[in-house]
Amino acid sequence: MLVWLSSPQPKKSRFILLDRDGVLNVNCPGYVKRFEEVCFYPDALKALELLEGNDTGVILISNQSAVNRGLIRWDDFWETHEGIIRQVELHGGSITASFYCPHRPDEKCECRKPAPAMILAACRFAGIDPSQTFFLGDQDSDMEAASNAGCRGIRICRNGDTAGQTDSRASGEFCYTSLVDAVLSIYGGQTKTWT
Repeated sequence: MLVWLSSPQPKKSRFILLDRDGVLNVNCPGYVKRFEEVCFYPDALKALELLEGNDTGVILISNQSAVNRGLIRWDDFWETHEGIIRQVELHGGSITASFYCPHRPDEKCECRKPAPAMILAACRFAGIDPSQTFFLGDQDSDMEAASNAGCRGIRICRNGDTAGQTDSRASGEFCYTSLVDAVLSIYGGQTKTWT
């Protein structure tokens, strides 16, 4: 497990956990290998600004097997990570921490989603009970990881189907086409507006 922390002690008391590729940025079929290939969803940057304005920390939880597949150089991996952090900050948001699994599925590690290890480690770092937070992702493995960790899963469906409805692909989670809508659903629509 690879871990990046913005500071040794989190400064917020509320946190939301997010997958990266497919939630913050477009998930490329051949993996996002360099920062130049990162294409942010505009609603994702607005959602992160909204979370920052509501004093909610954001922790990324992401499988990145392309590292151990030899498709991403270590320098490019960390430059992509740093570029994402900078862009989020330029748009008024922030990332408190990032937890990455670099392993291939055949390595049978304990951190690759749907295993709960990254979520549980993130919750320990943030000092929160998993049952008191949400994990937002776009894949079945994200929803399974949320369930395995004991936190609430919300699916981001970028193809536009079943927005705001219970998702039939997994038991009882909701599916939103916009990260902003998903965040608003968590707050019950009661949030500070962004500028």
